[in-house]
Amino acid sequence: MKTKSMMTALAALPALCLGLSLSLPAHAQMTASEGLQKINLNLENSKSNLSEYQKNLKTVETNVAEIAKAKSQVEAQKTELNKSIQDNNQSLQTLQKQENEIQGLIKEEQTSMGTEQAKIQELEKALATLKDNQQKRQANVIAYQEQLKQASKETSEFKSRAEKLNKTQAELNNRTQTLNAQETEWKGKKRGYEGEVGRWQKEVERNQKLHDNYNSLAEVKE
Repeated sequence: MKTKSMMTALAALPALCLGLSLSLPAHAQMTASEGLQKINLNLENSKSNLSEYQKNLKTVETNVAEIAKAKSQVEAQKTELNKSIQDNNQSLQTLQKQENEIQGLIKEEQTSMGTEQAKIQELEKALATLKDNQQKRQANVIAYQEQLKQASKETSEFKSRAEKLNKTQAELNNRTQTLNAQETEWKGKKRGYEGEVGRWQKEVERNQKLHDNYNSLAEVKE
């Protein structure tokens, strides 16, 4: 998002003009031409100030619109990120549950191995069968251990991904706070310039009326 700088516009603002007093003593000391010249000067300055403040108001309104657009994009990104975090957490829970189940299976097999090893000493007749069972169960342990390694690897990958997602979420939250602060600042400036535009519109109308009245008086005197 690019906000327009108003430093040049502010530097170009003309100085505020004091209204021309038309009290009888002052009016009596100047000619009709001089009075009209001062009124014309006030009118031109008022118009110039109105133009500058209208230009600045347009710049502020553009910046406010850009901030609103940027906030909308950030909110969309946050929504997508939250969904990714939820999906990742669900996958992580599934893998952790699988890991626990495998560990339980390994423990069961190891317990069975211990029980059957004791039976070998007591039951010579069942030695061959029990040895065969030992081999099978050992193979099962190896298979489960391989599954456990794979599950642990995937768990590590998902944890790493979760850290990156959390970091992105924090960055987006910071971006939202920055945009909110900018929005508040520019809206405040917008209200200020709207007030100035209204004030100078009234000043233009007042000086225009004064100008018209003075012209009417000048024509009557002529």
